[in-house]
Amino acid sequence: MKKILIAGGSSGSGKTTISTAIMGALKGVSAFKAGPDYIDPKFHEFITKNPSNNLDMFIMGEESVKYIFSKNIKNISIVEGVMGLYDGMSHELDNYSSAHLSRVLDIPVILVINGKGSSTSIAAVVLGFKNLDPRVKIRGVILNNVGSERLYNLLKEGIEKYTDIPCVGYFPRDKRVSIDERHLGLQQASEINDLNNKIEILKEMAKKYIDLDKILEIAEDGKENPKIEDPTKHLKDRFKRKKVGVAQDKAFSFYYSENLKLMKFTGMEIVEFSPLNDSHLPLNLDYIYLGGGYPEIFSKELYENKTMIEDIKNASKKIPIYAECGGFMYLTKGIKQLNGDFDSMCGLLDIKVEMKPRLNINRFGYVEYESKDGVNGRCHEFHYSDIYDINETNLYFELKKKNGKKWSCSYEKDKIIAGYPHIHFYGNLEIFVKLFDR
Repeated sequence: MKKILIAGGSSGSGKTTISTAIMGALKGVSAFKAGPDYIDPKFHEFITKNPSNNLDMFIMGEESVKYIFSKNIKNISIVEGVMGLYDGMSHELDNYSSAHLSRVLDIPVILVINGKGSSTSIAAVVLGFKNLDPRVKIRGVILNNVGSERLYNLLKEGIEKYTDIPCVGYFPRDKRVSIDERHLGLQQASEINDLNNKIEILKEMAKKYIDLDKILEIAEDGKENPKIEDPTKHLKDRFKRKKVGVAQDKAFSFYYSENLKLMKFTGMEIVEFSPLNDSHLPLNLDYIYLGGGYPEIFSKELYENKTMIEDIKNASKKIPIYAECGGFMYLTKGIKQLNGDFDSMCGLLDIKVEMKPRLNINRFGYVEYESKDGVNGRCHEFHYSDIYDINETNLYFELKKKNGKKWSCSYEKDKIIAGYPHIHFYGNLEIFVKLFDR
């Protein structure tokens, strides 16, 4: 079994660029993303032409992470880390970080370090990563933002002299491969063409600047993961012959691939529809699933599609609708943009949304929930907006963070359950059944 985890010394170290370059340069890649992020897996899928799966031990649980990893392996499994290698929920080493994940799955780590402005001191940085937790198998280093091959060789000499960890390549600074995150999330046709060009450049850079043979050799440094029993087997055909409409377009694109696979496994027929472009909902739906995305960017087009809104209003009285984050925003009265303009939405929930210039840090990250009917689980929130003028009172979740902060969220009205939390169904099987079995 070949497997590696590409981790960064910190956020912004270049691990996404280098991970995707290596994924593009190798064949038969099964891609994974540590943590709850939706955007990077979409990029992985575009490059590898294979599904990319999240591996998040907090919201999914250790056994589900092991199962999803083992069932999706191909020629080589490449996991892109999250934040810095040891960054997680706390300063403990079992903190749901990339390092923690690497130990659980016995994956050798390639560490990406920013080489700009460094000399011998970079060896101390790498040595610190090695010594903090000797159980983490750091087997190689890639240096990013290195100005020349001469400088790379100088840094390589220092790192290998003091750490005994080999350097396996570098990336020079290259403006041609800079990529905006939102660009990836939207997947517009014009941007895809540009993305193709960037990917070709990244592939060539990986072949030129990185020792891919050494990467493959390092990837064999790990035990084969044991076969894990499917934690969802009891749900086989649970929703047989049920049809679910899943919103899928530029405004709504954030879904965990394993969530959709699980829905199919339980017997659901998934029918994609576009709240932006389709005049009506698909016929004879039993459920509707509105995922996250960027409704604020397409708010005017969404509101102008009056026949779709009317269909969703009618459906909300008859069939279960589950909406997360962007889907939740779509169901409210409207969105106040950063410039002060108010763009109306569906109006099914008597709530308004206001965009903010920065991430809502008070309601960001991992959260534990308890539903109104007593189901406990884990989820996460990530949004640049907040709600105001709230005239709904039928709350569905009580949420709490490890630091003791608590709040109520997600609203239940008619057949709707909608709110900011993102839920991975594999770690929340009981709530998955309840959300659709209504």
